[in-house]
Amino acid sequence: MPVIRVEMTTDAVELSVETAYNKLEKMQQMFKVPEEVLSLRTESNRVRQRELIRGAALNPQAHTARAQEYDAKALLRLDYFEAHDEVIHAMGGTVQ
Repeated sequence: MPVIRVEMTTDAVELSVETAYNKLEKMQQMFKVPEEVLSLRTESNRVRQRELIRGAALNPQAHTARAQEYDAKALLRLDYFEAHDEVIHAMGGTVQ
């Protein structure tokens, strides 16, 4: 009887690790979009700041571009922390 429990535990651990790995791969793929958004927002902010210096953009436009870049950074970090927490939970750990 103990052998069956060991096999069941081994199967459960293998399934948990495989699930965590699959989630990690999925999250890595999902990060590509927010990273691209951040890249575009950063470039947009850079262009707006240069336009502001040249007088081709207004302060509110430059502030909006900066805010959009910060928003993209925050969302990327949030996505990362959520993915990290999911992997920890899938491996049976607890998030502090």
